[in-house]
Amino acid sequence: MYFESADDKSEISLYFADGEDIPYISTEDMLDLLNRISGDMDLYELAYNDDDHAVITRKGTPYDADFDFAKNTINFLDYNAFLRTEGGTFIDLLDGEAEADMGDMVKIKYSNDRYGKVMNFDLGAYNIDMIKDNNGWYVPLQTFSDLFLSHYMFFSLFNKECVIFAEQRLDEELSDVYYSASGTVSEELAAFSYNELCLALDNLYGLKEIHGIDSFDEYFYEDGIKEALLVTDPAIADAALYKLIFCGFDDIHSDYLGESYTTDLDAMREATPPRGPWGERFKKNRSAFGSARDEKFPDGVPPYQEIGNTAYITFDKFVPPDEEIDYSSEPTEDELYDTVRLIQYSCDRIQRKDSPIENVVMDLSNNTGGYADTAAYVIASFLGRGEISVKDTMTGATSTTQYVIDTNRDGNFDYDDTVAEKGYNLYCLTSPVSFSCGNLVPSVFKSSTYVTLIGQTSGG
Repeated sequence: MYFESADDKSEISLYFADGEDIPYISTEDMLDLLNRISGDMDLYELAYNDDDHAVITRKGTPYDADFDFAKNTINFLDYNAFLRTEGGTFIDLLDGEAEADMGDMVKIKYSNDRYGKVMNFDLGAYNIDMIKDNNGWYVPLQTFSDLFLSHYMFFSLFNKECVIFAEQRLDEELSDVYYSASGTVSEELAAFSYNELCLALDNLYGLKEIHGIDSFDEYFYEDGIKEALLVTDPAIADAALYKLIFCGFDDIHSDYLGESYTTDLDAMREATPPRGPWGERFKKNRSAFGSARDEKFPDGVPPYQEIGNTAYITFDKFVPPDEEIDYSSEPTEDELYDTVRLIQYSCDRIQRKDSPIENVVMDLSNNTGGYADTAAYVIASFLGRGEISVKDTMTGATSTTQYVIDTNRDGNFDYDDTVAEKGYNLYCLTSPVSFSCGNLVPSVFKSSTYVTLIGQTSGG
C-alpha cells in the first residue's frame, strides 16, 4: 500500500469474494484509514452492535456510519457532521488548518449551520455487495473511497499489485507505480465499475438538477454511452468516461485525471471525442485575454502597481499558503506570487502614510480559481468581514461562515487590516475566464454594497 507518496509504503490486507478483480477492505482497515486521513487525531471508533451491524462512530458524538450487512446499506445520521474536518467549518469550504497555514492571519468568527437529512446509501440497489463471513466484515474498496475518502479529496487505485491512496491526483512517482502494472478487465469488473460509477454520481454530483438528471443509469442510456461504459475494452470505456466529463457535463470543474493502467493509450486517443462547447469556449477566452495582457505587459503583469490615484491588484490563481513563508513578517516583492502575501503587501501600500490612492482595482479577469481559504482571505480584504454561504446538494445541509483577517500582522483583527469602509472606491474586473474561486469572490462582492464589478459575466 502507498499512502500519498511512493516513499510511504506499508501493508494492507484485501479480500476478494469471487476472482481477483474487485478488492474489498475490512471495517478495521477502514477505521484506520479514516483516522489517518482525518489528521491522525483518532477521531473514530468501531463497534459491532449485533450480527448484522458494524458501526463507525465519531468519538464523543452521536454521528455514525452504520453498515447494515443484512440490508446491504450504509446509513449516516449526519454525513457532514460525521466527516467534517476537525476544527473546520461544518461544510468544509474553509480548511480547519487555515489559521495555522496562514500564521493565524485568518480567524473564523462564527459558523451558522443547518444540519442535513439522514443519508441511507442502498448498495443493493446498485448490485454492490458488502460481505460478512467468519473472517471479517468487508466493503468494496472503491465504495469506501467514493463515500468516505472523497470527502477529503482522497481516492484509491488498485492495479492488482498494490493499492494507492492519493490526494486530488497522482504525483509522478505514484503514477509510475500505478502504470507499471498491466492487466485486463473482466466482465465482472466492468459491471462493478459501472454500478459504482452510478452510485457515486447519483449521490455526489452536485449539478444533477441543473443537468436534469434523475438517474445516471438512465442518463448513460439516453446519452448513448451505457454500452461503452460496460465493455471490457478499457480504451472504449475510458473514452466514454472522457465523453461524459467533457461533453456531457462540460462544466469545466469536472476533470479526467487519467486512464486505467489496463488501457491502450493509442486506442484510447482514437476513440476520444473532442471537448464540449463550454470547455472550448473557456479555453479560447483564456487565450484571448492572456494574449491581450501579454501585448501590454510582455514581461508579465505586475501583481501590484499604482497609476496615479489608482492601485491595481492582479493575480490569476488563489494560491494555497506556502509553508516556507512567515506570514507574520513584512511581505517582500519576491513573495507576491503568493496571494495572501500580495494582499498583505497591497493593504500596506494602499494605506501607507500620505498614500495617493483613492481607487482600488482587483483584476480577476484571467483568474481560474484555486484555494478556497485564500479566496476567503481576499474577500475579507475588500469587505472587512468576509462571509461565505454554501450548501451540500446531497444532504441539504447549509453553512454560513463569517471571518476576519489580519493583514498588518499586529495580532489584531480590526479596522486597520482591510481597505473596507475607508472611502476607497473598490472595483473588481471579471470576464468569462473568472472561474471557480475566481467566480466566487466577485459573486460575494456583488452581494455587498462596497464593490463595483466591471467587465463581463464571470465563468461560473
